[in-house]
Amino acid sequence: MPTPIVVPQMGESVVEGTVGHWMKSEGDPIAKDETVVEIMTDKINVELPAVEAGILGKILVPEGTVVAVGAEIGIILAPGESLPSGTGAPRSAVAHAGDGGRVASPSPAVVTTAATATGDSDGERKSSPVVRRLLREYNLSLQEIPASGAGGRVTKEDVLNYVRERSSAPAARAPQPAPVQPAAPSRITPTAPAIRPPVGGEPVERVPLAGVRKVIAEHMVRSKQVSPHVMSMDEVDLTELVRVREAKKDAWKTAAGANVTYMPFFVKAVVSALKEFPAINASVEGDQIVYRKYYHIGVAVARDQGLIVPVVKFADQKSIVEIARELADLSDRARRDALTLPEITGSTFTLTNAGMFGALASTPIINQPELAILGMHQIQKRPVVRNNQIVIRDMMYLTVSFDHRIIDGHVAVQFLRRICEWLENPYDVLLTVA
Repeated sequence: MPTPIVVPQMGESVVEGTVGHWMKSEGDPIAKDETVVEIMTDKINVELPAVEAGILGKILVPEGTVVAVGAEIGIILAPGESLPSGTGAPRSAVAHAGDGGRVASPSPAVVTTAATATGDSDGERKSSPVVRRLLREYNLSLQEIPASGAGGRVTKEDVLNYVRERSSAPAARAPQPAPVQPAAPSRITPTAPAIRPPVGGEPVERVPLAGVRKVIAEHMVRSKQVSPHVMSMDEVDLTELVRVREAKKDAWKTAAGANVTYMPFFVKAVVSALKEFPAINASVEGDQIVYRKYYHIGVAVARDQGLIVPVVKFADQKSIVEIARELADLSDRARRDALTLPEITGSTFTLTNAGMFGALASTPIINQPELAILGMHQIQKRPVVRNNQIVIRDMMYLTVSFDHRIIDGHVAVQFLRRICEWLENPYDVLLTVA
């Protein structure tokens, strides 16, 4: 019987995706486990393989359409099978219908599908689905990318290098307007000359809002619509943490095999605070509040393709060194686009560090379906008053955005203050394993 192509469950917090690219056209043969279609989410792009061999009998959902998990988007037919009643004929059959050798003209939708389904090559040049996705996102042709792969294959690094080089190239100078002859002298006081745009208007570049960036944009808007965001700010004194880390970072690096940054301390402090304020580790499902008794901490990582949030699972059961080692591995693979779906789903609380880019404060958007997110910022030496004395301390502003449907303001304020207290006593954090 016909085999449906169904959008799979892609993680606890992923409820929908966007049909990114059909790798096959209707009527094309498909081998078992061969990639048929790409589904894009704000977390990762998923390539769906064929569960059975056959032909692509029908594309039910076109590219660029948002679909829910579990939706049926296509049909695979075994040899000799026909489409179920009511689904219509495959586009390939429509294109070749008629009698006496006459071929009917395909619909515009057929032409679009045929033009975008590049298969495994573009002309004589080979490319992978990941490369084709990048080409679509950056509106590039495979022919213009210098290839470094075996057999003339264009790799993902080739595309990204080309984009970086193009972005850093100096922009072409806009043509200058012809000189204007000055007017005859006048007794009227001259005004400043009008600003004349270059010939052809102001230079602009238009890039389609597509791919991962489009999906991220949709999810950010939805988060603001679903969760009434409220933000609270506090200031934490990290002087002792800075001192401890400076004294022990070399020994920790030897033990971890990776640099121990400040982030593992924040992960441990957040987990400790979440245990005291369980509502912040919860989520809303319909008319129920789900209190999670485990602690999966997401840590946002910036990359060229868009922000991604790898997850440290069961962070309460791991030491500072173990968390540092795991974060280093996750961050490295995030930037290489090599994470798996389980590694970026299931978080119960998220941290995002704008301080690495010099920010002093920010108001991050909640990572759905979580109820809060912590914003970290730049560590600065600032004069503060301690015991009626002005002293120089290592200070940081922390912000927490929270969902006011479930979390009251006084709970969020206490939660944030408790994080600060844990960080101001780093030995407590270090000795807290569970």
